[in-house]
Amino acid sequence: MRTDVSLTSLHCSAAAWLHAQATAYFRELVPDVAGPEMTEIEHWFDDPDCHTLLISAAQERAGFALIDRMKDHHELAEFCVFPNWRNAGIGTRAVALWFERFPGPWTLGVASASPGTARFWDRFLTEHSGIQDLVRGAAFTPYQSHSYSFTIRDQT
Repeated sequence: MRTDVSLTSLHCSAAAWLHAQATAYFRELVPDVAGPEMTEIEHWFDDPDCHTLLISAAQERAGFALIDRMKDHHELAEFCVFPNWRNAGIGTRAVALWFERFPGPWTLGVASASPGTARFWDRFLTEHSGIQDLVRGAAFTPYQSHSYSFTIRDQT
């Protein structure tokens, strides 16, 4: 049975929850980095160019995404599917939803500490029919293996 997945904006009242989740996420991906300060999380709610998104599956919290609208593109800053929801298609459906919501040019970095993350992005971006101009590039940070730039075709 396919689990329903939704993507909704988080309200600023969820900042403490997001901080706790982001801290655990960073501990998993980059153990030598403490994770974001609460002020960084609050910035995501205060900045109109930032989108804090909740990934829900079967009406439960299944992850989050942080998207930053830059001058000429969007950047996926963070994307986390919680461990108990991984390998169930939740991430694939969540990404497809934000592709519909945010067409246009994109960049994202791929974490080096998680081989599953690299496999996910490498497969998804090369197979998704809405992707154009896909370019694999150098990592943006020391904690990444590589990056991608691409355009999401407007499907409307």
